[in-house]
Amino acid sequence: MVLITLNSFIMYVNIVSFKVREGEDITFLELQKFEEKYHAKPSGLDHFHIFKDLNNDHVYHLVEYWDSKEHHDQLEQSEEHQYFHDMRDFAIEKKYDNFECTMIV
Repeated sequence: MVLITLNSFIMYVNIVSFKVREGEDITFLELQKFEEKYHAKPSGLDHFHIFKDLNNDHVYHLVEYWDSKEHHDQLEQSEEHQYFHDMRDFAIEKKYDNFECTMIV
């Protein structure tokens, strides 16, 4: 008889969508890349992806995978990250609601 156990790994997932101003797509993407390199992977961030919406022009979805919601909140509250938000705001026409999920792997 073989007994198989499955180990689950739980992550906090933050998903936010952005409508970028026309002509600012490259600026938005470059700022996101700069932020990734500048923070050198913030504590608790496993990885993230940026998806371009195929059905809506200039709409992007940022999907972040975190060890915990607390790590995400620490980054969001940091002064450096708030400065990044201020820089990025000029490229964004509209920020949609966030979706918060628990991913079970």
